[in-house]
Amino acid sequence: MPASERERKGCSLQHASSVGLVYLERDHAHFREIKELAKRLKDEFGVRRVGMMSFVSEEMKDTPTWLVKKLDSGYFCNSDLNWFGWPTKEYEAFVDTPFDILIDLELEPVLPLKFVMRASVASMKVGVDHPDWNRDLDVRLVTEVVDEDEDDMEEVDVILQDPMESWREHTARTIAFLNQIDLQ
Repeated sequence: MPASERERKGCSLQHASSVGLVYLERDHAHFREIKELAKRLKDEFGVRRVGMMSFVSEEMKDTPTWLVKKLDSGYFCNSDLNWFGWPTKEYEAFVDTPFDILIDLELEPVLPLKFVMRASVASMKVGVDHPDWNRDLDVRLVTEVVDEDEDDMEEVDVILQDPMESWREHTARTIAFLNQIDLQ
């Protein structure tokens, strides 16, 4: 699919008036983390408008009850995808919003979210460096490599290891980087 027509422009969080967040819906705890991140962007960095778009890998009838569709935020699910795996509805207003910064919060590529990233008219698109998906990103961030070998870890440590910890660390590094850069 062709990339969207947009004006590319670098921006830091200090100068951003609008930020879009794209993520995979997991559970209510993760949703609360995303909402807290949106609140933090507004309160701490002065971003006036934060939009959120999530992909729910369920059918519409199984969509979590905590999700709501609002002006700058929404979601789409499996039943909203065509046979290419692209969303066919519920994403248009989001991708037509000229965010100063659009951030893909996922560490691994999620095809429907990559479609949203490509179709967006955001001025600056940020995401994880991945060889097959880099052409749609203006800023690519490398994930931190952890040297811990699961064979060296105690069994109880493997069981107690939080699977979202690397996501949280990467998201915190992304926000810190976008706050420190000066692209104006």
